[in-house]
Amino acid sequence: MKKKNIYLWYLAIVFALSYLWQFVIFRTGGVQSPLFSFLMWIPGIMAIVFILIKKEGFRKTGWGLKKWRYIFPAIFVPLIVAISIVLLLEALHWATFSGKLFTFKNGMVEISKIKLILGNQAQNIPFFILNFLLSHTVFLIIGSIITLGEELGWRGYLQEKILRKFGLNQGLIFLGIIWGYWHLPIILMGFNFPNHPILGALLLMPLGTIFLGIFMGWLYLRSRSIWIPALAHASGNLFSGLIFQLMIMHQNELFRPLTWIAAWGIIAILCLINLNRNEPILWQETDATTDNNNEKNT
Repeated sequence: MKKKNIYLWYLAIVFALSYLWQFVIFRTGGVQSPLFSFLMWIPGIMAIVFILIKKEGFRKTGWGLKKWRYIFPAIFVPLIVAISIVLLLEALHWATFSGKLFTFKNGMVEISKIKLILGNQAQNIPFFILNFLLSHTVFLIIGSIITLGEELGWRGYLQEKILRKFGLNQGLIFLGIIWGYWHLPIILMGFNFPNHPILGALLLMPLGTIFLGIFMGWLYLRSRSIWIPALAHASGNLFSGLIFQLMIMHQNELFRPLTWIAAWGIIAILCLINLNRNEPILWQETDATTDNNNEKNT
């Protein structure tokens, strides 16, 4: 395997193994298969294998949390996007939120539509705050361990190689396309877009992963830690449930994913503006960075 084209070998093997695994998922219950979550670790496992074979070392992957402040956008940007979409859909009368998550009554909190670690019984406000924060911390940590598999592969291993080949903007877009079509079989099974599986698989999912991928890429380049995009990925999965599970649509179902894609498109544009305006020294040095620095010095 030539180092220059190592990313092609990586993609070929990851896609072959992932599509094979998705066939197994299809045969064992589809999107409800107990084997579903293991799919997310195929890119990460193969990244580890390639790193070991090519003796590239794991230093560039970023296991620390030196720039821990990026934890906040990783958690709260997906939450803000989800809440904004819920409010927008309700304001436009396109959808209705299917009941309150919890209600306050006589100094107590009654919980209905969310599961919390310390129980869902009626509880006083201080205990509820503790229960809520602890539960979501645990959910995000567990989710991050699962999403780490994808982020280790896409951001930790592949992103540097794609950016080196195609440059910053085109590289992030191309990586998002790869990420989207990696999901192709499970989207066709009805995952994420059960009412529009073909449109979802061929267009909507790739569009969404382009925009999400730019946000994840921005977090990774800024934080220098693989845990930050893994946390953002977990946060996105957790809070997207507010839109896709708890909203009752009154208009065409397509308005829901299209609004979600548009919201992340805005976030992606802001991330690209930030990356380009500040001429970042990308953590993994790329041709795009080298070119920018050379132009600056001439």
